[in-house]
Amino acid sequence: IGFINSTQPLNSWARNSYPSVQLELMTKNKMPIAHFRYHHNAIQIRHYLLLFLSVFALLFVSAASDDADSSEHTCAWDDRHNCGGVYRDPNLKEMQVNLVGREPESFLAYVHPDISTFYNKTEEGSMKITETKFNGMMGKFVNMAAKPITILWKPYNPTQEPTYISQVEAFGAAGTATYPGHVFLVTPVGYHSTVLHEFHVKKDNSLYVYDPIGSLKEAEKTLSAPELERYKLQYDNLAFNKLYEQFTGRQWLGLYGRKEAPRYYMWPAESFGQVHTVVTKETHLQELPEDDRFEKMIPLNCDAPEARKALQEYKGPEENLTLNMTVLSVAPRVFEIKNFLSPAEVQHVLEVALGMKLAQSTTKAGSVGKERVDDATRTSQNSWISRHRSPIIDSIIRRSADLLQMDEALFRRRSKDEEHLVPETKIPINERLQLVHYDVGQQYTPHHDFAIPDTAHGQPSRFATILFYLNEVPAGGETSFPRWMNGENKDILKAEPEVGKAVLFYNQLPDGNYDERSQHAALPVTKGEKWLTNLWVWDPHM
Repeated sequence: IGFINSTQPLNSWARNSYPSVQLELMTKNKMPIAHFRYHHNAIQIRHYLLLFLSVFALLFVSAASDDADSSEHTCAWDDRHNCGGVYRDPNLKEMQVNLVGREPESFLAYVHPDISTFYNKTEEGSMKITETKFNGMMGKFVNMAAKPITILWKPYNPTQEPTYISQVEAFGAAGTATYPGHVFLVTPVGYHSTVLHEFHVKKDNSLYVYDPIGSLKEAEKTLSAPELERYKLQYDNLAFNKLYEQFTGRQWLGLYGRKEAPRYYMWPAESFGQVHTVVTKETHLQELPEDDRFEKMIPLNCDAPEARKALQEYKGPEENLTLNMTVLSVAPRVFEIKNFLSPAEVQHVLEVALGMKLAQSTTKAGSVGKERVDDATRTSQNSWISRHRSPIIDSIIRRSADLLQMDEALFRRRSKDEEHLVPETKIPINERLQLVHYDVGQQYTPHHDFAIPDTAHGQPSRFATILFYLNEVPAGGETSFPRWMNGENKDILKAEPEVGKAVLFYNQLPDGNYDERSQHAALPVTKGEKWLTNLWVWDPHM
């Protein structure tokens, strides 16, 4: 697919007015192949267009002459830089989708590989999945009503008041971590004593639907045209979920037609202990200066060449830094990167932290409604650090971008020449670094980093999480992944906190579905204290 955009009307092309012309080539699955942008006069534009369209025609003819199986036109991960960077996860399988009133289409669904491959065993089927003892899950609540609702958790003790979870817009959805046996109440917004419906959470079911209308036929009679369109969006999504669950063995937590596959690269995790190597020019800071030269903020666009040059004097002589990523878990995809931060960088982050006021951490279940303080769920304190807070923080973010194989411009405000990176917005696709402190007994119980978004196109939500550990914890404080898939034991996976270590995990699957198995927890600190900072990266944008 090729598309051409001009920053000026077409009739201006006849004048020597230096418009901007862009051409983007991509596969049918919207993986970019090439992007061209030129500022030339009208005659040069026509020449470039003829050249580009000729190249595109050759690509089309070449593709048409090959076998129709798209898997033959993608690269293995290790070869992606030598064949145009078009990589497709081998576990994405074509699924046929036939929904009432819509044209049949295909969908690339992610199917978990055989568990034996996690252990590099050649004989598939030689092992069986061993689930951990943990029975937590995600609960997604879909509102099929034409009015917003409130979701409340009903305590086991009848004398206690229900706990607010989220407000859900009309024909929207929200979600939260939950367990079999939990009960959630549906009430009108502002009238928590009026219970419209109850959801009783059951094992292996994450989808719960409130539909007072009852059927598509009734919706066609009672709803306005815009309301009917939104009702049908959720109606079709539930129908798609049945096909998806039958094909993959898990439920679809996104919104079909609005949620697409991740725009950004995902590191493959094929087996336990697999190692990927990342080379970055953002080398380690070896020492901090005695003065406060690196305490000053840099511009919002992080264009600070003098500050970066001055910072280089406090780094080692090496031109590059090599980072080794080790696979801790295949499902969810979890990687450990030791020595991601140097001791001097850790010290700087802590010094920044000690100069900020920490507040009690909050949680949120959806894109609509308020954040809430939950003393039982999250007992830590946190604050936030912007990339432009200092050149050192900027360097850490740049290194993180290299780790994720993403352009660092995605992590700051972008110029007009960089608009093609994220056409929807100029703001960063990441949140500020969150700094978190845990004292003895404090924790964050099992949760998901992604929130169920509203019905917006693209379904923006958290895509990847990087944890940076800032101190050694004498006892406790591990990051656990209680739903990791393995074939040997029922124990939960634990990542030990170590100074300078990073842990990367993805909150989404390669097909765009939210990964239920990415549920994780900060286990209670039993001795000492824990300092941590984390980076949340969104897809396709914030």
